[in-house]
Order: sequence, then structure tokens, then C-alpha cells
Amino acid sequence: MILELAILTFEHSEGAERAFADVRGAHEGAPWMDELSFVERHRNGRIVMRGTFAGHYLDIDGEGDAIGPDTAIGALTGAVIGAALGPAGFAAGFVAGGSIGGFRQSGRDPRPEGELFEQIRVHVPSGHSAIALLAVPEHIEALLDAFAGRAGHAYRRILSREEVATIEQAIEGAPIVTGRLRLAG
Repeated sequence: MILELAILTFEHSEGAERAFADVRGAHEGAPWMDELSFVERHRNGRIVMRGTFAGHYLDIDGEGDAIGPDTAIGALTGAVIGAALGPAGFAAGFVAGGSIGGFRQSGRDPRPEGELFEQIRVHVPSGHSAIALLAVPEHIEALLDAFAGRAGHAYRRILSREEVATIEQAIEGAPIVTGRLRLAG
């Protein structure tokens, strides 16, 4: 089976969701409606991806997890230092230390890697959003037709079997989507 990757870019971090809301009613029931993901590329390079991709539900936040050992150590250190200033200092130290530790913790987690994320970095400018779809050519065509004139840039490429296998291997631990995905709104 031939699979293609399509990435449609939109201005602003919420542009893709706004465009989707505009076309959703006219294309209710179209197969690609349940196969797409929303992508945000923040100005600091962080990538957020949520939605269905290759049959799996992805919820990827490139910032990393801010809760971990560094967060706890920072909070406790801040509380001890702040305790010298009384209850208010204790509270302020706890919060400030936890925030600093959480920031350090989130920076240690690896950023999302792989062919999909490299294509996102190339085709989605900082501060923009996108819709990503991995599907058969007919679904890609329908998506492109639905968003004609709305997207700033459309990237489309047929993937080799090796590239599809690499993507599937990278997301194999993500939950499998069963039935039709219902989006709020």
C-alpha cells in the first residue's frame, strides 16, 4: 500500500485548529477527518503534536516532563533557604525552587526525533501550526482539496516502506485509535 505524508502549515500557533473548524462541517464523515494530527511549532523550537497519526493517538509535547527528581530537589532546596525568612519565605522558596528544578528537568528530556519531526522542523516555521496526515493518496487529495486556499504551504511526499516502518516503530507504544475519533466543538 502506498502511503503519503502531508503537512499543511498555517500562520499562528492556533491557525491549524481554526482552519479545521472552518472546514469541519462540510467534510463530516470524510475518512481523513479521523486520521490527522495538529502540530504547533513554538518560537523556542518546541513541537507539540496531538491527534491521530498512523492509527495511533499521539500527545507529544517537546518540552519534556517538568515533574521529576530535579523538581523535588529544587522545591525542597528553595523551601529550606526560604525558611530563614519565615512562612512567606518558605512558601516563595518552595515555589521558586520547584519552578527552577522543573525547568531543568524538562530540558533533560530528549526532543522528539525522527523523519516526521525533521519534516515538521523543515516545513513548519517557528510560531506556526500545521495539520499532519499519513494516509493513502486519496485521503491526502481530499485533505488538500478541503483546505485549498487556507494553508500557507502544503508539503506532500510519498514515503518508502522503510520510512513508513520507521514511523510505525517510533509510535508503536502510543494508544491505538479504535472507532471514529470525536473532536470537541
